[in-house]
Amino acid sequence: MKVTVFQFEGTPEELDASQVLKKLADQHHGPLSAITEGGRDSGNLPARIPGVADEGQETVRQLLGRSPAPGLFVRFLEETTRWDNVGVYGIKRKNALPDSPLDYSRYLRLRRQGSQYGGFAYVYAEYSTINLRLNYSQQQLDELGIRSARTLTTGHREYRVSVDLTDETSLSDALKLAELAYNAT
Repeated sequence: MKVTVFQFEGTPEELDASQVLKKLADQHHGPLSAITEGGRDSGNLPARIPGVADEGQETVRQLLGRSPAPGLFVRFLEETTRWDNVGVYGIKRKNALPDSPLDYSRYLRLRRQGSQYGGFAYVYAEYSTINLRLNYSQQQLDELGIRSARTLTTGHREYRVSVDLTDETSLSDALKLAELAYNAT
């Protein structure tokens, strides 16, 4: 195993604006870990958040900085973006101008390209929450052996299953359910 260590000092704004640091991070293929002054590990985030367009990288990275489980969230994206024809998209706001960029500040939509449906999952980086296009009851989830998911009573009726990523079990459950939702779209 090879370990490379770099140390950069500066304010978050200075580091975010550094073109040299951006080039170094883009060339690095392994995980990056950022330790802030308070000593909190950012969850070994990769140089690029999987599937997220360039225009959304910084926004999603900032949201993951507040996330309770950034590493699990990134692993969820790493796996789901390997599936055939999966795209990760920001959201087009209702009042946005036609040439406005997508908004990545609230949630991301995972969509099977070519599908007649919307996304098979809406994912919230800040909370490490996965909402899936499944209208399952708690009994159906129990029958599948899924213990970390919950059913929602509000929101769109097609998106009624949610998983908060907290540990390996919740990640495994989220991936199982995401595959079911993906196959149904």
